Amino acid sequence: MKVICTPLTLEAMSLLDVDECPESLLESVILTREEYGQLIESGVLEAINTTLGKIIDDYEDEAIYNFEELTKTLEILNNHLTHENSSTMSKIIALNTLAIKNRTGLFFFF
Repeated sequence: MKVICTPLTLEAMSLLDVDECPESLLESVILTREEYGQLIESGVLEAINTTLGKIIDDYEDEAIYNFEELTKTLEILNNHLTHENSSTMSKIIALNTLAIKNRTGLFFFF
């Protein structure tokens, strides 16, 4: 199962770091195989990895939590938005926007 989530508060972010964050304090997207395939096909994960020095890939957990990286990630997501992946990408863009607003982070559990 591939999950992308955003803690709703700074406290939730701390709890997530020690795997004790309740679901009620997270906004999450659980990707289907098709949705994950759309992300791979779009090149968005590779672009984030290359630009930010991250490793968002199978069997990896990754976090983006500083303001500059979240802002750059939002730009990358918007640049890779297409008609074919708009539903999936829009969900992730919403999570990223929420992370910026709440000053938390975007977490990838793949």
